[in-house]
Amino acid sequence: MSARFFIKWTGELLRSKKNITVYILLAALFLFRLITRSPEIIYVDQDVGTMVIVVKQPPLTQEGKITWWEVHEGAIKNKYGSPKPDENGVYYVSVIDGGNGFKKTSQDNSNWFSFYNRKLYCFDEVKSEERCLENDEVMTVIHDENNKISYLIDDSQIVKQPQNEY
Repeated sequence: MSARFFIKWTGELLRSKKNITVYILLAALFLFRLITRSPEIIYVDQDVGTMVIVVKQPPLTQEGKITWWEVHEGAIKNKYGSPKPDENGVYYVSVIDGGNGFKKTSQDNSNWFSFYNRKLYCFDEVKSEERCLENDEVMTVIHDENNKISYLIDDSQIVKQPQNEY
């Protein structure tokens, strides 16, 4: 009987190892997809000195957000002709998560007695009833008059000094 028990126990162990392997592979695939997801710009609003970029699937980490901006800044400038600095060379770029899509402004969004208080960011240029987003700011990029770039992400400020040009 002990041999049968050992064979049965070994078979169950192998099946559970296969299950564990499948779970680990699925978790690794999910994490890989989450980490390598590609943000998509769905709307840009700009004025002199300010720009708002609405993205779907923004990067999750501080490093990922900064890297995304540094890699795509040139393409954003080429495609949208911006950000346009003010007379002092300063500009602000707010990146907002538009993953939940544009929403319609309604009374229930602004009730003072509501338990769920949503701050909506509305775009006057959008000629639709669905022209507002929940204000879920991903980061703010500040370019100052000394070419210093600051990234405001969550409650942190990361400052990058300009590189000396020779």
